Amino acid sequence: MGLEIERKYLHVNLQTLRQALVDNGAHCLGAHFECNWVFDTAHGALVTGGKLLRLRSQEWQDKTRHLITLKLPAMEDGGFKVREERETEIADGAALRGILEGLGYTVAARYEKVREPWRMDTVEVELDALPFAQVVELEGRAQDIARVEKRLNLDNAEISIKSYHELHQEWLRQNNKPKQLSFVFDEAQRAHWRTVLGLTEKADAGADSSRQS
Repeated sequence: MGLEIERKYLHVNLQTLRQALVDNGAHCLGAHFECNWVFDTAHGALVTGGKLLRLRSQEWQDKTRHLITLKLPAMEDGGFKVREERETEIADGAALRGILEGLGYTVAARYEKVREPWRMDTVEVELDALPFAQVVELEGRAQDIARVEKRLNLDNAEISIKSYHELHQEWLRQNNKPKQLSFVFDEAQRAHWRTVLGLTEKADAGADSSRQS
């Protein structure tokens, strides 16, 4: 259990940012392919209450990790998004999905991204490639985020505390596309990223506890 404090940065040149990270002594923690399942009740009670129940799989060349996360309602504090987060790693993602569905929860949305996390001092700098955008996210203590933000020249970027769901809805409206809750890579995008990351072919979602999509 802990507080998640973060900011997002839009329209950032990732190559320039990578060089700035190296110049400031940051180190990369290993890019990975990420799949997320957002669960809710049949009547949407969790999202209505500002809560997020998420099952996540993270895939590297040599391992796959599964996490279950509950995020409580978010608030804004001094231009930062602050949210209580309860998270734990689990051994079998498919089994937990079956448990959640057995309790009456359903998959309300799915989303995918490629995450490239860096550690700079006490702040995690996350370079995220989504199907609709590339976004940078800083997570840590508010004062540390502000300091790292300035050192990386991110204070000149467009800053947002919106969720990826909210950013996706904005993108759909701006591009005159129909509303949808999920955002996943198409087959060509997914194949590209998995090749870049050196991953094997994607398994069917939930079909295998060690190779969830």
